[in-house]
Amino acid sequence: MKKQLVISTVLCSLLILSSFSIAVPSAATRNPADWPDGTFQGVWSKQKDDASGSLRGVLNQDRRATRGTFSGEWNTSGGADTGTFHGFFYGMMIVGQWDMSGAGKTTPMMGVLQLNETHFSARLISPGLGLITITGVHDVSFLPKLTGPYGVGVRTMHLVDESRPENFTTDQTDVREMMVQLWYPIETSNAGIRTEYMDYPTFQWLKDRSPIPLITIPDTAYLFVRPHGRNETSIAAGMFPVVVFSPGYDGVYQIYTSFIEDLVSHGFIVASINHPYVSGITVFPDGRTVGLADVPTDSVARSAFFNMSLRTIAQDAKFVLDTLTAMNATDPEFSGHFDRSEVGMYGHSFGGANTAVCCYEDSRFRAGLTLDGVFYEQFIPGNITVPFLYIFAESRLANDSTVTYMWNHTVDDTFKMSIIGSTHYAFTDVGVLLSHLVPLIPPRLLSFGSIAPKRMVNITRTYVTVFFEVTLKGQPIETLLNLSSQFDEVQFDYKLG
Repeated sequence: MKKQLVISTVLCSLLILSSFSIAVPSAATRNPADWPDGTFQGVWSKQKDDASGSLRGVLNQDRRATRGTFSGEWNTSGGADTGTFHGFFYGMMIVGQWDMSGAGKTTPMMGVLQLNETHFSARLISPGLGLITITGVHDVSFLPKLTGPYGVGVRTMHLVDESRPENFTTDQTDVREMMVQLWYPIETSNAGIRTEYMDYPTFQWLKDRSPIPLITIPDTAYLFVRPHGRNETSIAAGMFPVVVFSPGYDGVYQIYTSFIEDLVSHGFIVASINHPYVSGITVFPDGRTVGLADVPTDSVARSAFFNMSLRTIAQDAKFVLDTLTAMNATDPEFSGHFDRSEVGMYGHSFGGANTAVCCYEDSRFRAGLTLDGVFYEQFIPGNITVPFLYIFAESRLANDSTVTYMWNHTVDDTFKMSIIGSTHYAFTDVGVLLSHLVPLIPPRLLSFGSIAPKRMVNITRTYVTVFFEVTLKGQPIETLLNLSSQFDEVQFDYKLG
């Protein structure tokens, strides 16, 4: 009875739809950015004349995976007929058009969609085609598709440095702790459990960072993001360069997932750190949460506080590298997989300052990259002698004297670039998330600049990956030097050591 009611409703709707063309924007109009949110492929069959074939296409989400638009191509089993289709879906409802190439014939369709994390099916009714049944698989994420040959495995680690007291507390028994996520290459056939973008406390922290209330975003929206990492998975065969990542002050590594995952997919191991009292929130396995430490208001005390904070997170990064060195010798899963001779580091903002300090002080770090990094000249009294890429927001090159200082105090191959339309906070995933979750609010009102968030993410992750491929994997330097020809928004300069 329920099925009859649904089909009757569909037929009534189609009597209306058949009298006019369904106005669904073209793919270019719907999504002028650099990637679709998902892809799908499947098979179709038509009850009317037993015709069947295959189809494939792309989809773009609204606020979650159950809402959005789609477009694609179809063909018959013998390949005699081909065409395109496009439309939108909302929950169980799907509406669109089925077009035949060369025939100039467009047919409306409407039906019922069943969707889970990996598979879908649909039953469509059309005045001209009759009943069409479709089944297939799909992969969808708010974050960009991986461009490398590997998948991404993740392991979360709670590290304790017993040799260091916790300088941010007055308890003399406290020692330094931190949370680290290890991201590593896996074979694409390894179908482990898909990891969540972040945990609930971290998402609540993130929502509270907005300059305006985001009351329309549900508390479970972090589940809609669907990153590509997999839990409980084995590392791929081989030995891989290691890169340490440090987030910005009042940031967390989770909001840089798109810049980390793609690097890993090209055969790198990344250790990302949440630094307690410096990162926005650190969530420990026992449920404890640590936020930002209070910053002194007195100017002298404030300066001393940030100097202490930078020294602390630099020691965190070095301790993480110590830990990975030990794991490379003893860990049953990762032993022998870390290439300790090819180690890099990158970070955003205060994490960029951390990167510069570590590359200056510790010879184990062979290359460094900063995402709109802030710099403390007193920590770099000499020269950085490893390859370094400075990526800046649009205004930094003209308005920050520390940029000139760092350029003059980096003597190996040195690169600097800015991205037109970018801002300091655009070097995260957050602009992309907000374009889904609050699509009516322009990104620039939330301090994410005039550049489209997807475009910003695509430019940033491309340069991150290519830089480390050149410096840690021996790819030709021309690969990096010629990259700006692909992006009109990039202003690029370099000097070779």
